[in-house]
Amino acid sequence: MPFQAATNNRMQPIARWAAIAMGFSIPISTALDNILLFLVLLFLLLSGNYKHKLKSITANPVAMASLALVAILLLGGLYGSAEFADALHYWRKYAHLLLIVLLIPLFEDKPSREYAIAGFMIAMAVTLLLSYLTASGWFPANKIMQGPADNAYVFKLHITQNVFMAFFAYLLAAKALTAPVPWKRTAFGLAAVVAAYNVLFMVQGRTGYVVLAVLLTYFCFRWLRWKGIAIAVLAGIAVAAAGYYGSHTLRGRVNLVATELAAWQAGHGPATSSGLRMDYYTNSLKIIADHPILGVGTGGFGKAYAAKVKGTEMAPSNNPHNQYLLVTAQLGMIGLAVLLYLFYSQWRAAVLLPSQFEQIVARGMLLTIMSGSLLNSLLLDHAEGFFFSWMSGVLFAGLNAARQRNEKNA
Repeated sequence: MPFQAATNNRMQPIARWAAIAMGFSIPISTALDNILLFLVLLFLLLSGNYKHKLKSITANPVAMASLALVAILLLGGLYGSAEFADALHYWRKYAHLLLIVLLIPLFEDKPSREYAIAGFMIAMAVTLLLSYLTASGWFPANKIMQGPADNAYVFKLHITQNVFMAFFAYLLAAKALTAPVPWKRTAFGLAAVVAAYNVLFMVQGRTGYVVLAVLLTYFCFRWLRWKGIAIAVLAGIAVAAAGYYGSHTLRGRVNLVATELAAWQAGHGPATSSGLRMDYYTNSLKIIADHPILGVGTGGFGKAYAAKVKGTEMAPSNNPHNQYLLVTAQLGMIGLAVLLYLFYSQWRAAVLLPSQFEQIVARGMLLTIMSGSLLNSLLLDHAEGFFFSWMSGVLFAGLNAARQRNEKNA
């Protein structure tokens, strides 16, 4: 027994370091994500001490809310007209939500959470540097620097990079706000501006624009309360005007959206990016109207959407590019309520985290996913979905540490 206990004690640190390394891999490599996930699962199972792990999970409201969402996704595959293969496809897509639960027992100590966040920030700093080098035109497009000079995405496609970079800018701003010495506040603040510039003027990811605007508004409110909102609005107007008239790329993206929306006609508009999205949204709302309570079941969206567009010029789709519409179409208002409850649990729990920095970051992460999900099904996408689950597990494991500290002081 002593030998087995010693072996188990050595397994959990390996699982923890694999989970920490995921912070670096998520913005960079899907293959590495999967390898590290396997290591986390393997060594977490070998580490034993299941009673403590179960207690950590059941005492954590965010972990339990995520399990509720997983449960309703599983139940959703038991009704509706979806083929088992389609339900299985969606279950696999959402399996990352279990990562929240798995990581809770691994990140109860503050240094582990700090290392994890640092790993993500290092990966994004590398991405930012390579993005600027790509935009300079010094390097031809290659397997790492994928984008052209006027759309300088690197490891991930432009939508994903811009979402992550907007959050990275927010992370840097949070570091600036909470740094203990002036020179660090200045350095982090300037770095945040450099990252925000990359989002707005160097990469063509419109979801990132929305996420950055939401994060800027919340950060200014957190910093200066209602005065901060006024500053954020004025800054947003100034940046938007400067960007529109000073950046050919940004102006072109804005004008393209306006042109596409003006040309869209329900059911037979031109097949533009914005036009397709409008088709997705309107048809998804029709599916929801037909199945408002329970939806069409997990995996049933593709078949239901195909039925809606049959006999029209519109193409079938299995993704409405809106997380809220996708969940509601498949799981009804009940499913949407469970998803929103998970977000609510995270928002409410964020103020209980041990440090001001973690509180700011947790709400920023949540706002990133909530705002980005208006334009994309982020929880369905690998990188964004893993980011949400991994970051949630890392940050909200701090709830257990805060609770234990309060119990000792009581």
